Order: sequence, then C-alpha cells, then structure tokens
Amino acid sequence: MGSRFWTGAGIFFLLFILFFPLDFLGDFQKETSLLVFGNLTNWISKEIFKTGNARIDFSSDSISMLVLVFVLLILSFVTALLLKRRFSRQILFFSKEIVIVYLAVVLMKYGLDKVFKAQFYLPEPNILYSRFGNLDKDILFWSVMGTSRFYSISTGIVELLASLMIIFRKTRVLGLLISVGILVNILLINLGFDISVKFFSLILLSMAVFALKDEWFPLYRFLILKQKVQLEETEPDTKALPLWIFSRTAFIGFSVVTILFPYVNNGNYNDDLAKRPFLHGAFENLDQNSDIRYIFLHRKNYMILMDKEEKMTDFHYNQGSKDQLLLEDYSGGRISVRFSYNKKDSLLMLGFGKHIIKAKELNWKRMSALRPLLHAVTESQK
Repeated sequence: MGSRFWTGAGIFFLLFILFFPLDFLGDFQKETSLLVFGNLTNWISKEIFKTGNARIDFSSDSISMLVLVFVLLILSFVTALLLKRRFSRQILFFSKEIVIVYLAVVLMKYGLDKVFKAQFYLPEPNILYSRFGNLDKDILFWSVMGTSRFYSISTGIVELLASLMIIFRKTRVLGLLISVGILVNILLINLGFDISVKFFSLILLSMAVFALKDEWFPLYRFLILKQKVQLEETEPDTKALPLWIFSRTAFIGFSVVTILFPYVNNGNYNDDLAKRPFLHGAFENLDQNSDIRYIFLHRKNYMILMDKEEKMTDFHYNQGSKDQLLLEDYSGGRISVRFSYNKKDSLLMLGFGKHIIKAKELNWKRMSALRPLLHAVTESQK
C-alpha cells in the first residue's frame, strides 16, 4: 500500500509540474491547462463551488487551482492503483528526478528575484504615506521586506545555494534539507500574512519531502540514533537514462536563460534603482480646505488620490500630450486632466475641469523607513 501511495504522489507531482503554470516560463503551460481542463474547471467552479466569477487561470489560491489539484489527485491515485508494480520503480525514479529539477528552477527564480530586488521591491509612495494600521497584512509584510536590500540579497543567496546543491548528487541531500527549511519558512509566512501563494508553497514543500523519501529514515538513524549509515543512489536499468540527462540539462539551461533574460535585456540588476515613470512620486495638496490631501504617481502608471481619511481613489493613466494625462477608472470611464510640473520649485498643477489642484512634491526617499541604517551598538542609535 505504501508503494502505491508514493507512486500516486509521484504521478501527481509530474502532472502538477506539467499543468500548473509558471509565468516566467511562458504561456505554454497555461494554454495547455486551459485546453485540457478549462471547461471542466469552469463547470466544477459553477456547479459545485457555486462561483460564477471564478478566475480560470490556475493561479495559486484560486478556485481553479484547487479544482485542478483535486482533479490531478484523482487521476494520479487511480493511475497508481491500476498501474502494474513493475513500472512503479521507474516512475518513482523519474518523478523524483523531475521534482528535484523543478524545485531547483523555482528556487533559482525566486533567489535571483531577491538578489536583484525584484520580489521584495521598494514600497511605493502611497504605501509609505499610509497609516500602518490601515494596510493589509500581506502589503505590510511585502513593504517591510522591500525596505531592506541586505535581507533581500541574503535570503536570495541562500535560495540560490540550495538550488545549486540539489542539482548535483553529492550535495543533493543537504540541499534538499536546506530547501525544506526554506519552504517551511515560506509556508508559515504565507499563512501568517495571508499571502496568496499558500497552496503553491505547500505543494513545493511536499515535493521537497517527497524528494527525500528514501533519506528520511537513514537521516533519523544518523542524526538521532547516532548510527553509521550509507546513503545509496538507486537508478533504474533503462535505456532512457541518457535521454533524461540531456533533457534535464537542456531544461535547466533554458530556465536559466529565461530567468536572466529580463534582467540582462533591461540592464536592471537592482530594482530599487530602476527608472520610474515621469512624475513618479508623492505630492501634497497645498489647499488645506480640500478633501484631497496627497496625490501619488505609481510606477505602474496609476494616479492615486488620498483624502484626509486616507481613503484612496486610483486611476490608470497615460500621457496623452505634453500637458495632458488621460485617466481611466475601473468601470472604463475616462477623464482628461491638464497638468504642469515645475521641477525648480517642485510644484505640480492638475486641472480636473474647472477644479485646479496645486501640490508640492515630497522627498519620499528620505523617509525613515528607507534610510540605509545599520547600528552596531544601541548607543549609536539616535
């Protein structure tokens, strides 16, 4: 029964790797998943979950992902029960090897994103000028992590080291143990701060545990019982092994190129210093009687108006002409806003029809949260 369980788990992980979309590898997985499971997922979401507006994109923590996981689990364990035992050994070997490569690529992706400061990015001005208690926990966590480049780079290096270690057989067990620690921490963060990759991180952790399935008992004997053990590598007698080695090397190489290409193409290896759009920043309304207190220009071309109660209204904008911004709200409504900006006195003028807002630019990068301080002793703090 135990071997059937591990075979079912191996098949599930193979199917999950094939059909759960990783955006940085392109649209092939998403399009394949929609083709194979799109209609079924949509039907289950409507008829069983009673959700008429479900996101059928299989993103983490969405109903479509839960349905996909449920369907893949059924397919996997039914296949494991019907499969002849002589095929189980080869399936377990290749599923374990593929899981290891998958974990290495995912850890490499998130490790490089941290090293280049693209995951924990610098908090936007509208976040910095919001009250701590008014922000959701996930935004708080992301923003606090984004204020420290040192922490981002350090955790990224650890993930990259774990990724490299699990690729090579001599360091694989130690690399997988480090990966388990990394993924346990990530899962706890996602649960504790309600970050919407909870199920994906849980499955990654399950993969790392699965990849160590042959080592858990020897490790227990070595670490707890203090016995001498010899870890053995089991490889099936198969002619497909050279093809697998070539495929693994090609996939890892392709993944490395795909992950690094955006950074090399943009020449951006520190997102904190990446070029921001024109007018990006924070502006304080000089009219004390106005309900609008701040105007924020977000790096993703959003204009955000914050009133005195910290209620925010945002619009996506494009620059229509030299002195015109075209704003669009979430219902599709459009507003044309005249603007002028004087860099010398840092004044921004916005014309909403007959209503004119005069705002002064704020030096948001000088705020305390963004100061690169490191105190060796408490007496040096001021």
